[in-house]
Amino acid sequence: MRRTLAIITGILSLWGVSAALGVVGGAPADPGTGDHVVALLDPTQPTTRAAQFCTGTLLDPQWVVTAGHCTQGLRPDQVQVAAGQPVLSLVAAENRYVVDRIAQYPLYDPRRWGHDIALVHLAQPVPPSISPATERYQRGPRASYAASGWVSGWGATVEAPQGSDQLLTGQISVSTPAECREQGAPWGTICGTMPFSTEAAACWGDSGGPLEHEGILIGVVSFGPEGCDNSAPTAYTHVGTYSTWVDWVRSGGDARVSLPEVTSLSARQVPGGRWTRLTMRWCQSGGLGHRVTTRFRAAHSGESWHYTRATTRTMRTRCGAWSVQHRHTHRRGQVLTVFADVRDATTGMRYWSTYPTRLRIR
Repeated sequence: MRRTLAIITGILSLWGVSAALGVVGGAPADPGTGDHVVALLDPTQPTTRAAQFCTGTLLDPQWVVTAGHCTQGLRPDQVQVAAGQPVLSLVAAENRYVVDRIAQYPLYDPRRWGHDIALVHLAQPVPPSISPATERYQRGPRASYAASGWVSGWGATVEAPQGSDQLLTGQISVSTPAECREQGAPWGTICGTMPFSTEAAACWGDSGGPLEHEGILIGVVSFGPEGCDNSAPTAYTHVGTYSTWVDWVRSGGDARVSLPEVTSLSARQVPGGRWTRLTMRWCQSGGLGHRVTTRFRAAHSGESWHYTRATTRTMRTRCGAWSVQHRHTHRRGQVLTVFADVRDATTGMRYWSTYPTRLRIR
């Protein structure tokens, strides 16, 4: 298990980041407040502390959300979950739960950033004495972004480079989506911990752990600076972006169906200069035969012009494209502000622009 994470780390190191990814600069979690935070364990290891390799969050008595790189390539019998005990050395047999299903987000690729989310299903539900984060996770990619949050996990610290025995938690700042993208992070992520600050930071073993704001799960620890030293922000998978997939899988849906993700947007002037053509391209794994609605909403910077156009079609191929034309007097080189929206009516899954895309008319 740890070797798997090391391989992922080596790949991501090519971009100067690690699979980050306990909480460096954190403090022990208050008793009873972290029941929903669980440890992912390698059942072949002799002790619970040696077995812990990732962190997760109980969404309900049987479903855990974690990072995709934590479960990549693993069978259910290669993972156990420890719940209801914040101290690893005190985990007893009744705190360990067998996993009978792993739902990996279908577009996750360990060679690339993004889509770093997975669900783990427990063979037996946790008892009522353990309080999962039931329904307390952010929904919708355009849900408001908090300016701060709390990250939790059993990962490495300065005092315990092999990982903390005690569940730790620490408060961090959270950047806007635009600021996160400026750092090179992919769609579907938010960034936490200001560079070169003294804030807490996620580290090895915290991967998959929760980022919460006022008790609401908003992020899952994904990757960060290799030294856990705040030399760059830590990236968190934005739970709101993937919430419709999470809901779909929890309700019995096929985990191999992904969000209908927009892959590119463009704006071009039609010859003659009186029309602008907007083009959207999107792809979806496992969505063949589904009814998909695509929608543009656009405005020209500094003007009140708003333009909305939508269409619905049946997906016949994995990827699709849709273009619309709008008549106006704008010229090549001017900038349009565009929101893209794609919704799979069959599953309820939806891609929304997390913030407006500014397109220069070409």
